[in-house]
Amino acid sequence: MSFHDFWTNENNPSLPKEEYLYNTRHILVLVAAAVGCIALSLLFFRRSERAKRILMIILVSILLFFEIASRVVNMIITTDYSWQNIMKIIVPMHMCSVMVWVLIVSVFTKKQFLYNFAAVGGFLATIAFLLYPAVGLNRVYMSFTCLYSTISHTIGFVCAVLLMSLGFAKFEWRKIWQMFLCFGIMFGWGALLDFVIFPGEDYMYLRNDPLELGLSVPYQLVYAGILVGYILLFYVGYWIVQKIKNRKRR
Repeated sequence: MSFHDFWTNENNPSLPKEEYLYNTRHILVLVAAAVGCIALSLLFFRRSERAKRILMIILVSILLFFEIASRVVNMIITTDYSWQNIMKIIVPMHMCSVMVWVLIVSVFTKKQFLYNFAAVGGFLATIAFLLYPAVGLNRVYMSFTCLYSTISHTIGFVCAVLLMSLGFAKFEWRKIWQMFLCFGIMFGWGALLDFVIFPGEDYMYLRNDPLELGLSVPYQLVYAGILVGYILLFYVGYWIVQKIKNRKRR
């Protein structure tokens, strides 16, 4: 792979699923994500709030670097300077990209509702990549684009877990409406992209079933129900943990 190919991802053939799913490269990424979550959680669990915050700032700063670098690279190599293409390069549109920016903003602003949304949404977006990396690990060579995707999703997953394990996220029942509002805004953004700004596109999987389940009912309704259940798991789990903590204090 030449220097030019590294940045442009040209001459980098796609691999069939059986050659990249759960092969050595994929397993190494899974191990790195698991070790990162466990090791950092154990090392910083009893550290000061300041130390925990510094850790999160370092991690999201890496994410921010890749987000900026990828856009600079794409702006340099593109030959299409239409407003549509420029917008596609600069603006986060896919769920993973949106959640990376939510993670970054949540840490720098210290907003509680963003911590919560980043933990729940970030975990969902990044675990999907780790279990089924449709981009990043599906090429013969690890070009800049592949490294960007793989590193961003892996660190994003670690950040989402640390937001919970280090106590940044607090899933209080009385504020659960904030979580639903955040998801509503995100999917509303996806609908705006798919039906108004870029008609016919499928950001946030609002047009086509990504799993191709062939359901007899609109798949969006089924996935919405699953999403609600998924969100409730975090609140139930947090409630149980708080109950256990309160009993130990007595």
